[in-house]
Amino acid sequence: MWGRRARGVVAALAGLGLLAAGCAEPPAADDPNGPIRIGAAVSDTGKYSIEGQAVKRGYQLWADMVNNELGGIQVGDRKRKVEIVYYDDQSDPEQAVRLTQRLISEDGIDFIFGSYSSGLTIAASAVTEPNKRILFAGGAAADTVFSQGSDYVFSPLTNTSRYTESALRELAKRGVKTIGILHTDEAPMVDIQEATEKLAGELGIQVVGTQRVPSDANDIRGAVTQLRQANPDVLVEAGHTLMGVLTVQTMRSMDWAPRYVVMIQAPTEHSFVEQLGPAATEGIMAPTQWHASAQFADEYFGTAADYRRRYVERYGEEPSYMPPSGSAVALSLQLAIEKAGSVDVEKVRKALLELDVDTFYGHIDYSGEGHPSGLKGANVNRPMLTIQLNAKGEQVVVAPEENASAEIVPMKPWSQRR
Repeated sequence: MWGRRARGVVAALAGLGLLAAGCAEPPAADDPNGPIRIGAAVSDTGKYSIEGQAVKRGYQLWADMVNNELGGIQVGDRKRKVEIVYYDDQSDPEQAVRLTQRLISEDGIDFIFGSYSSGLTIAASAVTEPNKRILFAGGAAADTVFSQGSDYVFSPLTNTSRYTESALRELAKRGVKTIGILHTDEAPMVDIQEATEKLAGELGIQVVGTQRVPSDANDIRGAVTQLRQANPDVLVEAGHTLMGVLTVQTMRSMDWAPRYVVMIQAPTEHSFVEQLGPAATEGIMAPTQWHASAQFADEYFGTAADYRRRYVERYGEEPSYMPPSGSAVALSLQLAIEKAGSVDVEKVRKALLELDVDTFYGHIDYSGEGHPSGLKGANVNRPMLTIQLNAKGEQVVVAPEENASAEIVPMKPWSQRR
């Protein structure tokens, strides 16, 4: 049964006139001799623009690989190239809904690549679900996205409930006793806060303070002051990249450097180091969906290291985990279409649920109806890595221990940073 939250979104948006009852002229049927058209409403502007543009690059890198190297996706006895129709959702749920409706009603598209943010994904699913179109969550991992009961939402990302797991388990071994949490009011960040508190209790770590701030806040000094007074061994910041930047700026202005800092998103984006400098970001940790040193591989992108080289050659900078997440979404659609031998939505959906493959991004195995987790369309068994930024601003894997290339080091006081 489709979740109450998504149904509530439908009702609210319908009341605002954002859900079209239909289109004046039905879109043309799929042309078996033409390209497979895919829609993507992503955030080129707004508060998620950094992450949105990153996941968009991942979509496009895949499209270029399919078209230029493979000659298209094998659909039965023919190959078909792909065409992605992009729109800017402006990091706004209402705009995401409008554009998703446009992709379906006006552009006649059956497969949609989503934006960064679980909130935007849930909003878009309010359109794709009743229209029975497949929505791939390229930048969404909140458990709430997959607990709605949707039959048409899929994501290869590790769920948010596991984001801080490898870091906290490793820090517990190092004797940390207390933790403070700063998080935004967005659904995935609330999920992370709740999961972090639960895991901390299981590990015997006391939560000494939790502060919630609006996702668009530009002054969080009060919240940071409260956490500083609690003096936690570990500060977990759960927010988007711009919130991570603001948090570091605020801590530096207050001359507060907790022993360990874990940020959910910001350290995985190279713009974070570019904006603040390596000295300011050294020692900050973050969960990551992917890293170039991981031992992942497939026949299309090659190894994780191969993917990194491909990305650097194309864009001239190191990838965060967002571009490979986008490419993994797209690759799973490709594999499902090839498996189904068709672009029929129901046949592709069935093939997605049957996928059990290793890729450059790791293993992909989507959960279906009746899964013990209660989640549908999620890659529930995929583990999460933790990276830490070194003195050069480089990401090194520090947890879990079996995947680590370096040991965790405590944060330096601000007075000891160059």
